[in-house]
Amino acid sequence: MKKVLLISLLLYIAFGASAQDSFKKYGFKSCIAKKQTTFSGQVTSGTVYIDDYGAFECDIQTMDIPGFVTYDYGILTRKDRIWTFNIQEGKVDSKESPNPMTDLSFLNVTDEMAEKYGIQDLGEEECMGKPCHKYAYTVITNRKPVEWTVWTYKGFPLKTIVKQRRHESVIEVVDFQENVPVPDNILHLIPE
Repeated sequence: MKKVLLISLLLYIAFGASAQDSFKKYGFKSCIAKKQTTFSGQVTSGTVYIDDYGAFECDIQTMDIPGFVTYDYGILTRKDRIWTFNIQEGKVDSKESPNPMTDLSFLNVTDEMAEKYGIQDLGEEECMGKPCHKYAYTVITNRKPVEWTVWTYKGFPLKTIVKQRRHESVIEVVDFQENVPVPDNILHLIPE
């Protein structure tokens, strides 16, 4: 289950956390978004931190296995670089890799992006009381299709439904603060 959650988180960030100098990824300078992920009846919580219109993005989830371990894990993106990380007992263990989707932004889905990523525009719909644009797309992971539906506000996914075979994950933002400062300890979680 942890592997499926991590894959869902990676894909969520890869599609929701890339940035490039030639465009703003999001229609706001910064945000802090608290979210809940529901998968197979289990609910986890996390926080997404965005700065510099999406040039910096950090998604932190908390894994709590009662009686065994509690730790934070997630993904940090700086433009075309991406790190997966774990934080246990204050120690950060991270691994860097290229961000394969630096050209994707839901703020301005071009025909080229729609064709490259198979994005279908499903129109406008309200989510969390905000006007959102709804998209659907399919990503092939380990030779298996993963179906995504996202409701985006100013390019940021407020709700995401991920379906793979018989499993479904729902990621929903429950508190969204726009244009607020990102804490320094988050900005420097993984040194540049």
